[in-house]
Amino acid sequence: MVLARLRGEPAPLPPLAPPAFARAGLATGLTALLGHLGAADTGGGTSDEIVAHVREQQGQVRDRVERFRELTVVVLDALSRHDVDSVAVKGAALIDGVWPAPHARPMADIDIVVAPHHRAQGVAALATVGLALHQTAAHEDTLLAWGDGSAGRLDGESVEHNGRVELHPGWNEFLHGYIIHGGDLIAAATTSVGPSGQLHRRLALEPLTAHVIGHLASTVVRAEVRLVNVVDVWFCHAAGVDWQQVVAHLRRGDPRLSAPGLWLIDRLVPDLVPLDVLEMEMARVGRSARTLASCQPEAVLRDPTDRTTMRWRKSFATTLTERWAVIDQMVWPDGPRGARATAARVRDRPRRR
Repeated sequence: MVLARLRGEPAPLPPLAPPAFARAGLATGLTALLGHLGAADTGGGTSDEIVAHVREQQGQVRDRVERFRELTVVVLDALSRHDVDSVAVKGAALIDGVWPAPHARPMADIDIVVAPHHRAQGVAALATVGLALHQTAAHEDTLLAWGDGSAGRLDGESVEHNGRVELHPGWNEFLHGYIIHGGDLIAAATTSVGPSGQLHRRLALEPLTAHVIGHLASTVVRAEVRLVNVVDVWFCHAAGVDWQQVVAHLRRGDPRLSAPGLWLIDRLVPDLVPLDVLEMEMARVGRSARTLASCQPEAVLRDPTDRTTMRWRKSFATTLTERWAVIDQMVWPDGPRGARATAARVRDRPRRR
């Protein structure tokens, strides 16, 4: 329905009861975009409760986008002043670089990539503008601009609870599979002057598209497959992305991410992904392609209270540790438990395909 409206085709709201509609909107992150596309009118028998929900979500997203837009400038300026090379990826880059409806694109945090040797310097720079270090791990430092760092409220899309800035030392993202170290990613960015006169690097369209495709299908451990990222790729394509350059970035990444992402895009938006690109990534994923071929998009897209099926996720786990991690997340989605501790003691070895 969302993609049909983007094409300018008539597409009425689905006949969902208000609670189901709210749940569907939160699961995909597209409720506010539906409002922007005209889903908040009262025509066509749309219930007043659904109209009120869409308008409320538009307001929540608008407030959050403005707060993050202002925060992104502050963060990039602080890093620039302290001679820390950095690139904003995902949410901030999409809003100002690709999305024609900036107040409809939800954001949950800001992801910043810095060179690995600038990690401590980057954290110190952000402390000077009032960001507090919330938690640290091998793959990121999480700082808070506001809130307590919790997941926040589903009904309000975390607008008050989740003012996070994630500082990545290179793009070494173990959840999404990216291992792109410092300069490689920064070299793929273009330089522009920010609103305050500082030099800001922004992710170029092709690596941004490749990143969104991978983020769309976080297959192992979390599997947060969100329809909003399909729309991200739609807008990247509309902006004139060079698919051959996207392929160059995909080949350096994990096919367990790119193949499921491209598969889902192709199922929902036929003919958007070039056929040779889709076939190449499906071939790289090996026997897991069989699982993809037998799935339907609605069985994969993330629900706010659930994960994608264990069968789908385990098909992309290539080590015993990853298989245990999938089981652990299915049983205890909110935190580590015994299964993960057990997995840590198991020697990582590839699983025969």
